[in-house]
Amino acid sequence: MFVDTHCHIDSYERHAGESFDALLARLRDDGDPNIELPEAFIHVACDPADFERARELSEKHPNVYAAYGIHPEYVDTETPDDEARMLEYLKHPKCVACGEFGLDYHYDPESRPRQIALFERHLQLALTSGKPIVLHLREADDDALAVLRGADIRNKNIHVHCFTGTPGFAEALLALDANIYIGFTGIITFKNAQNVRDAAAIVPDSRMLLETDSPYMAPIPYRGKPCHSGYIPYIANKLAEVKEKPVEEIYRQVRENTRRCYGI
Repeated sequence: MFVDTHCHIDSYERHAGESFDALLARLRDDGDPNIELPEAFIHVACDPADFERARELSEKHPNVYAAYGIHPEYVDTETPDDEARMLEYLKHPKCVACGEFGLDYHYDPESRPRQIALFERHLQLALTSGKPIVLHLREADDDALAVLRGADIRNKNIHVHCFTGTPGFAEALLALDANIYIGFTGIITFKNAQNVRDAAAIVPDSRMLLETDSPYMAPIPYRGKPCHSGYIPYIANKLAEVKEKPVEEIYRQVRENTRRCYGI
């Protein structure tokens, strides 16, 4: 059994033109042995406009949990009211984490100072909430480490989701005074992602998580199509290949990691 520890169900519905209910039914009946129905889903709402939909999904489906945060792409549009609403949603009984938030310099490096200020503020809000933390860190290694080293994150559960960095960045994250978990997506199957496979090779088994970031970055052989949580086995199989371990062992270990990180 496995949990998709990071997906965007509402975005999948928009991208794929398929409802979540229809997807669940299809996954139960799919004949592909490499496509399976997850035990549970962590749906991440990182646009304030999507907070209410996340609450609805988590209340409708017993195996859907929610995380609430504000993605760095909203650095110039988020408001104090958005943050106040986020803090209220974090109190919901089906909420298991605060995030995703963090830094992303890929599209707008000029916003770097504003992103750092936002990251610092959101990190403090997340720490105050007492929830596990979900971080989005893209092409911002040094600044991300500086912010994290400057915060009191001792013994906090932190999921660095959709890891795309180097082994060196993974090592630096794991050296922080926190319970760092690193999430691997379909990117690990991409031909041009040797850096991600090299990083996975050095991440301790006890710190790995499986996720899709659905509907994005579907694994090979579905790259370019809307990604869904049923593709986790493709990610797990590649991770098992990198770690040179039976896939059953990967599933067992990562399922325990999910329990320790998120309480699911």
